[in-house]
Amino acid sequence: MTRMLVRLRPVVQATRTADGLHLRGWASSCTLSGGSGLWKVWQRVAPQLEAGIPRASLEVPEDTAPAVRAAVSLILEQLWEHDMLVEMPSWGADTPAPEVAAWLESAATEPVEAWRRLRAATMVVAGRGALEDAAVGAAEAVGLKVQRSDGNRELVVSAGDLVVVAGCGTDVGYVLPPTVGLSSVNTEVTMRIAARLGVTGEPPEILATLIGSAAVHRLVCAVAGLPDPAAELATGTYPMALVAHADPLTATYHPLLQGAPPSDPWQALEALTDHELGPVDTPEFGPLPQVPANLATSGDALGIGTTADSARLNAALNALKTDGVIGIDEAHARGAALRLAARHHRGEPADAHEWTSDPTAHRWWKALTARFGIPAVVRTERLAPGVHKAEISNGQRVLAWAVEATAADAVAFAALAATGYAQAGRTGTAHLNGAAPLRPADHPDWVTRQWHWPADVRDREERLQQAIAMLPGVRIRPLRLDPELRAAGLRAYR
Repeated sequence: MTRMLVRLRPVVQATRTADGLHLRGWASSCTLSGGSGLWKVWQRVAPQLEAGIPRASLEVPEDTAPAVRAAVSLILEQLWEHDMLVEMPSWGADTPAPEVAAWLESAATEPVEAWRRLRAATMVVAGRGALEDAAVGAAEAVGLKVQRSDGNRELVVSAGDLVVVAGCGTDVGYVLPPTVGLSSVNTEVTMRIAARLGVTGEPPEILATLIGSAAVHRLVCAVAGLPDPAAELATGTYPMALVAHADPLTATYHPLLQGAPPSDPWQALEALTDHELGPVDTPEFGPLPQVPANLATSGDALGIGTTADSARLNAALNALKTDGVIGIDEAHARGAALRLAARHHRGEPADAHEWTSDPTAHRWWKALTARFGIPAVVRTERLAPGVHKAEISNGQRVLAWAVEATAADAVAFAALAATGYAQAGRTGTAHLNGAAPLRPADHPDWVTRQWHWPADVRDREERLQQAIAMLPGVRIRPLRLDPELRAAGLRAYR
């Protein structure tokens, strides 16, 4: 029967503190407090754990001083809790190179089994030039069997059903996450990534080495059953791609818009506007004034909001060019489309007192007319019970419009939109609506109608949409979006 030993993972480092010690492992750390004696106990325990000790021998003898027993127990408890110990048999005759053994002992749940999987695999490398050579060299350095195959400019490394695709140019390169089966490699995705990053020309040796080695690293981890290198950085449900630049030499992970969208639409916004791989320009605040409204731009598109997040969202959606109306979720898209369909409907004039006493509407009306000196007039109409429209004009053209459940909401959104345009120095007709979701942090319990955004507007959204849909001639239909945008949870209507 193979003898199992508990070992301290080689990656673990310890630092003495004034009241104990600090331990750092592969993916976590902890600080133990309890007096200077903890460090002395660590100095006695660590060498035994580094050499390996049977689990039964971890028990502290009964005749040991209580303080020492408590210290040893505390250290072992924290080492186990933070995955700084590994129980494993000896390597046997087929021992990996020392640096490979140290890596597996540091990261793998079962280092010996992980090594057996690697030794049983044959890595096939298909590519050309320096990138292919770098991948072959990295695989051979681990001790794997390597087979070259005819390839194109793109690098494809595989072992069995597992595949990793990478690409590299003069200035930038990328490594995609492992997939199962060559048929799962989406050529359209790789072409889009290469075009978005500007992958052209022949790679310099240092960048080719980084990309080729990173591709092999991701494949080796997948074959050995180790966590993917990007596992700790993953956001939401999206896979992560490595992007590396040559000048300066940097490598960072970025989300790919693939698969099902996360439950939190704001995580999707981060992927949608990622500065490396996102299809929408990252919203920037730049030199834009941020008072009284928050403003952001995504390319040429302007976003307006009462918080930085709402302005970024509005800018990103405005930057998307489609034949319809886009929302960050179903309710947002449907609500925006229904409002657009009802925009030119006419109804009975609403009394001014329905909005003049509302603090939110009053704030943005005052910002537009007093702060920016816009000679504006507002017209409010009741299109149906629970459906009100506001149009703000300067006598020559409509500055902004909104359709909401109450006259106060409609004026608040129209005035906020017009204020944003005036603040940014833009011309045209502005529009905002209450269908847009708020980030949870933007809507704390203390929010009231005194706040800059009508706090309870989203609560009226479902009933409002039902009422708008009953208006004569209002018809909307869903539009099909690009797979990237659907993976971001976006929906569109016309």
